[in-house]
This record gives sequence, structure tokens and C-alpha cells, in this order.
Amino acid sequence: MAKIRQLVPELAEVARSELNEDEANRDALIVALRTWIDEQNYLVARTEDQFLVAFLRFCQWDLEEAKKRVLFFYNYKSKERSLLKCRSVDDKVLELARSGIFATLPNPIGPGGPRIHYTRMGHIETSKHSVSDIFRFHAFRSEIEINTDDNWNIAGVVELIDFTKIPYSLLLQFDPSLFKRMNAFLEHGLPTSLVATHIVNASRETQFVLTIIRNVMKQKELLHIHPNLESLYKAIGKEYLPAELGGNNGSLNEAITRYEMQLNSFTNYFKDEERFGVDEKLRAASEKEQRPTLVPGSANEDATFRKLTFD
Repeated sequence: MAKIRQLVPELAEVARSELNEDEANRDALIVALRTWIDEQNYLVARTEDQFLVAFLRFCQWDLEEAKKRVLFFYNYKSKERSLLKCRSVDDKVLELARSGIFATLPNPIGPGGPRIHYTRMGHIETSKHSVSDIFRFHAFRSEIEINTDDNWNIAGVVELIDFTKIPYSLLLQFDPSLFKRMNAFLEHGLPTSLVATHIVNASRETQFVLTIIRNVMKQKELLHIHPNLESLYKAIGKEYLPAELGGNNGSLNEAITRYEMQLNSFTNYFKDEERFGVDEKLRAASEKEQRPTLVPGSANEDATFRKLTFD
């Protein structure tokens, strides 16, 4: 029997009705994904039940899609070492954890609902924190959530972003090509879904810019710009917000303390991460050996040669 956490009834129902989870074939699919990983000589990946089930759930138990996502997850971390930098829990990561910029709120939006992340943009010190530092912090947090947070994995995540006193110098760091590289990991590598992004305390000028951005987004309905806290209360529910925003979902100091403890508990996990990844030379050789003989111009020619990338 698979060694995974038991879900609360409400979340188990979401997994069953929305993600096609079926206890009858669950264990067999976890074994099948692990077996596939073990058979790939170019891929060194984690194969614990709890880790693998996160990818299978996100992919609605489609084994082939789960394989692609696991491969992308490790391929990205191998190719983007310069962006992710050291995988150890170092002083930079701990400093960001203690900064009060980021908080994971203790209660999701209902037992079967999404997790809530709260970000205070005004606490970012651009003299200390670069955009890539912030992305690296998100990568650490996400990997912890893969292993610990079933709501995040099954029901998704709501991002609550407070724009109070956002430093203009942070906006100057925006680089479209860098954003594209970072977004690839969030969109194609992580086993979670963004349910919504709620913006609060943005200046009129910032609201205007955000409205323009929303108008060109593919999923406009995911971005909500609130003119005041009352609007936010109606959208999320006051009881799910942190005390600092008038809610009852814990305080930021509690969230900071809790997350630092969690980071430290994963110290050995992240040290071990250095050995995982994809060897592109072995992968290319393996794919060449497995490549079937194709008739030029045949329907499956392009698909056979297509590779996972994040260009």
C-alpha cells in the first residue's frame, strides 16, 4: 500500500471528482511512474510515494502526462542551475524567510480549498534581494509544498499580494526573458494550479498598469485588483485573511516562525537535491537508440522528434 497522507474527506472528494483519483488503481500508477523513472538512465529523481502522487494528482492520474511533468521538473533544475543557484538552505534563503515578505497562511479556503500565499511587496529590499533571489525562495517553498501540502497540490493556490509601498527599483529589475524562464518552472514543472491572484493596496497608477496587464492575459479571470479591503473580504472571506489585514487566519509573525522551522527541517532534503537531475547527453543517446525508423513526411515524424523544452 502506498505511503501517502490520508486526505480529509472534503479534499478527498475534490481529488476524486476533479482529479479522477481512484483508490483501486492509485497504488499501481504510483508503481508504474516509479518504474519508468528507474528505467531512464539519464534521469535521477525522487521516487517516494508522496512525491510521485503529487505529480499524478496534478496530471489527473494520466501516467504519460505525469512522466512529462517529472521530466520537465528535473530537466529545468539541471539546465537552470545558474538561476536556482545553490540548493542548500543558506543564509540568503533564511533571510528571505525572516523578512516578512512571504507568508503561507495556516488555513486553506475551507478544508477542501486552495492554500493561500501572502506577499508584501513593500518589504522587498532591492539592495539585498534580486528578482532571482525571490524566485529561488519560491522554488524552495514549492518543493516543500510538494511534500507536505495536499491542499496546495490538489486544490491549488491563491496568491494574495499587498502592493503597499512597492519599491520602484524592483519594477526596474523586470526582464521579460528572465520572467519567461522563471514562469516556465511555475507553469510546466510544479504540480499545482494558480486559482487566483488578488492585488490589494495598489496605488492608482499601479492599478492602471495592472489593468492593462490583465487585458492582455490569456486568463484574465485569474487576476483581481481590489480598490479596498472590503472588496477583498467579499472575494476571499475575511476569516481566511491574516490578522494584519483584519482576518483570523493567523499572524505573519507566526507564519514566519513556522516556515523557518519547516525550512530547517528540510536541510538534509535540499542537500540531497544536488544529485538529482537530467543528464542531457545520456538522454540524447537514449532517445536516439529508441527512435523508430520513420517514413519521411509521415504524420508522426514531428511528434517523435519533439523534445521537452522551456524556450
